[in-house]
Amino acid sequence: MSRLARATCLVLLAGCGAAGPTSTPSAPAAARVGPGLVAGLAAAATERAPWRCASLESPPLVEETLTLGGHAWTTAGHALTRGGPAPDVLTIGVIGDAGGARPATLATIGRLRAKLDAAKVDVVLVLGGMGTTRADIEATLGALATRAAWPVVALTGDLEPAADQTAAIADLRSHGAPVLDGRLARYVELGAATLGTLPGASAPERLAAGPGGCAYDETEIAALTDALSTRPGLRVLVAAEAPREQVGGEPTGDAVLVPHAPIDVVLHGAADDASPAATGSRDGSARALAPGPADATGRLPGPAHPPAAGILAIRGGAWTWRVLADAK
Repeated sequence: MSRLARATCLVLLAGCGAAGPTSTPSAPAAARVGPGLVAGLAAAATERAPWRCASLESPPLVEETLTLGGHAWTTAGHALTRGGPAPDVLTIGVIGDAGGARPATLATIGRLRAKLDAAKVDVVLVLGGMGTTRADIEATLGALATRAAWPVVALTGDLEPAADQTAAIADLRSHGAPVLDGRLARYVELGAATLGTLPGASAPERLAAGPGGCAYDETEIAALTDALSTRPGLRVLVAAEAPREQVGGEPTGDAVLVPHAPIDVVLHGAADDASPAATGSRDGSARALAPGPADATGRLPGPAHPPAAGILAIRGGAWTWRVLADAK
């Protein structure tokens, strides 16, 4: 099914839900991060609709240090950086496309969260598509981030209104959940890898959020991939949309989303199914990998696939990919 069809179905069928996060001491600067985030993103808005959320000229992150899982994470400029000695293996959790906070989906996210905990992930990337309202976004992100021992970097996808994403993250941060907005945290620096985030969609007509959503253009893709290509370690582009590929002889994904410089992996949402297990290296091949949807409702037509998350593990210059399928 096309992404536009999926988005249209979601607008018609999405439900509402909420789950309040529990207060934790995970984010010592939370009291000023929430207001700073709101003010910063408001300043980044232009008179154009939708919001240009992928500009590298957006306001910087509020500077802070998060101590999570025994490691110090610092924010400065547009980067989230993991401190301390690099582990032998970097473990990156990937999830997206929950489609809302219905009870079955929240239960699924809880089970996938337990698998991410068991995998001892260093960071979790949320690829958008988590909800169409502030309550749904806060509930789905909260199910991942509350009392987490790792930071959660949340991208805005085609579903999330920019203002609702901002408010949901500010609320979660005020309760201590270590969630960072992928519109401001454009780089995640891990030593053996650098991740670059590309929030939103390239075509306004693909935004279920309409003019309140987030968009990017080719110049912003070029700026991000050019900057990533100069970083050390593996170069990973993290996008809410799927890049253009040929599946069964037919083109799928966004034709605009093509790296303009050597990128090793593209982690992306907006896929009907998870990518199979794979391996690779620092070779500039831009291998596309998707965790598939975390939605448990089966609300869209087409073949049913179990909700899932993904794990990208990096050792030296090599990477492996595996899928964490939900098992009730």
